[in-house]
Amino acid sequence: MSASSFLVTEPSGNAVLAQILCEHMGERETQIIQDELTAAAEPVGWRVAIDLSKVTFLPSAGLGMLVAIHNNAKTSKGKVAVFGVADDLLNMLKITHLDKLFQIKPDREAALKAVS
Repeated sequence: MSASSFLVTEPSGNAVLAQILCEHMGERETQIIQDELTAAAEPVGWRVAIDLSKVTFLPSAGLGMLVAIHNNAKTSKGKVAVFGVADDLLNMLKITHLDKLFQIKPDREAALKAVS
């Protein structure tokens, strides 16, 4: 398990579970989270389940970081699923059509199954 003030990661089978800890993901936080998530995802072939349950505000920098993670996973033939998405964030993902890009799952188990 790896932990920082912004992200906690832990292996789960052949995937990694990542929980984003900050409520607001500004530019500073997104770069740190992206770097830490990349370091955790590469060894497991970019099979990543991301817990967004603590995130209440996701500005464009945060959305861009999630898209970059998705693109890295796709390039590496991996998979990314998100779960714990609050209604406001889900609406934002739908408005931006990013709900079609990400596998949005209802819970941890479903997200891990989707990426394994």
